[in-house]
Amino acid sequence: MRFLFPIGLMFTLAYLAHGEVGVLVGLAVLASVLMIGAMSMPRPNSGYSSLETVNPHLWEKIQELTKKLGLKNVKVYVLDAYIPNAYSFMRNVVLSLGLFEILHEDEIVAITAHELGHIKNRDTILFPLLAYLRIFSFMMSFAILALSGSLIIFMLSISLYLWYELERSSYLKSREFKADDVAVRILNVPLSLKRALEELKYYEDLMSQVKKHALPGIEPALERKPPEKTYWTPSFLFLPTHPSYDDRIFRIISFIEANETRRKHSN
Repeated sequence: MRFLFPIGLMFTLAYLAHGEVGVLVGLAVLASVLMIGAMSMPRPNSGYSSLETVNPHLWEKIQELTKKLGLKNVKVYVLDAYIPNAYSFMRNVVLSLGLFEILHEDEIVAITAHELGHIKNRDTILFPLLAYLRIFSFMMSFAILALSGSLIIFMLSISLYLWYELERSSYLKSREFKADDVAVRILNVPLSLKRALEELKYYEDLMSQVKKHALPGIEPALERKPPEKTYWTPSFLFLPTHPSYDDRIFRIISFIEANETRRKHSN
């Protein structure tokens, strides 16, 4: 977890800026960010419908996956949203109605398996924490400036923030690959995850072309903010947190072929 190094050095800078008071200020900022972040975590509301009620057949298939992973008390919801999307928080998986418009049932199961992989790997706890540390490191840069009054120390703190962003981006991408690995291992049709990603990539490319050429239409704007955030995040700097579809598809194919090769040799 290399992303913790710049956070630790941020506290070191706070100490250099104002001794123990600087460290106490850092702890106060961190505690405040964590508290506000915890309060902003999503909670199922009227826009969420239980998959068990909406599609009992699909729910049974997903229950088989949770049993394979040894997960209990996992809930799956369908969100009344047009844009295809899936995410997880705590022990909940959310699938947008848009997914059901472009994916087949086995592909929706595959996407859900990926989100279950996040739950199994405890990413639903880790990802929000990384977002809160992102906010903390940004805010601490200005707190350190106020404590020290030194432009040099401020620039060092900004450098630590940028370092954290790079480490965070790299780490989150690796967790996406790990969730894919979990999904491929538990799916009855591992290639269904590949097909789902290909379909989502096609949809995303199609929509980006419509946006690029400014064509008239009734499609909702892709950049429109959802009414509820999955967790509190700043928007002042953005680095990709997901690997490309092509990288994920290539890795899934390689993973499946490697498993097939091992199975043939074992027989």
